[in-house]
Amino acid sequence: MSLGFNKILFNAAGEAYRPDEISRRIDDFAYNDAVHEVICDSRELDRQGEVFVRCTARILSNFKMTRGGPFKGVGVNANGTVNRKEILLACWEHIGGGVVEIRSAISRSGYPRDRYLVELTKSERAELIAKIWSLTKQLLPFTMGETTYGLVGASKILFAVLPEIVLPIDNRQWLCLFKTVDLGDIIDGMVSEIQLWETKTGKRLNELDHSRKLTTLPSIYNVMAMAARPKKVPC
Repeated sequence: MSLGFNKILFNAAGEAYRPDEISRRIDDFAYNDAVHEVICDSRELDRQGEVFVRCTARILSNFKMTRGGPFKGVGVNANGTVNRKEILLACWEHIGGGVVEIRSAISRSGYPRDRYLVELTKSERAELIAKIWSLTKQLLPFTMGETTYGLVGASKILFAVLPEIVLPIDNRQWLCLFKTVDLGDIIDGMVSEIQLWETKTGKRLNELDHSRKLTTLPSIYNVMAMAARPKKVPC
């Protein structure tokens, strides 16, 4: 397996991390509440983009993407209103149709949402990944900035409304861990590593959060991917 894979759910010796160790890391993860909210809220999407705006604002602000760059000032107020929602609605105008199409396909598939990626056939997953990569490229004009790596914002926006499919990826992960600019390659590698880990351990990755806040495969894989980031920059 290429890229950064077999480095997320497996240690340097190639041994699968124990389920209880992953559960402990989930317990200590700082973003559990925000991720739980978007998993719940994104189950159904409206065509006006209201759910999209709320979910993306929550993730971008919690993952500290709103202190500067294109999304500076975006956030959710105590009363539920969203600051600077205009830029999020502009994103929705470009990708909303595609996101709703994917959400509808998930509902029609009959596959459990929390394990959607591993239930797909290879051909189905390849078709899905092509659609995700297309949406990613459509977002780049909005997420790129003078000092902002556009793929970071794009992956987080898509994770906010498709948390059963997309992994939110930060700068260090893009540059030092996965070493690719192709989100599709990362999704495909994530699925392969999850399948291998589940085969080795006999456990289901999406069942390791005992609080049941993180239930989708990418949401739990993200906990381990953040822990696997190189400690030093540049890497």
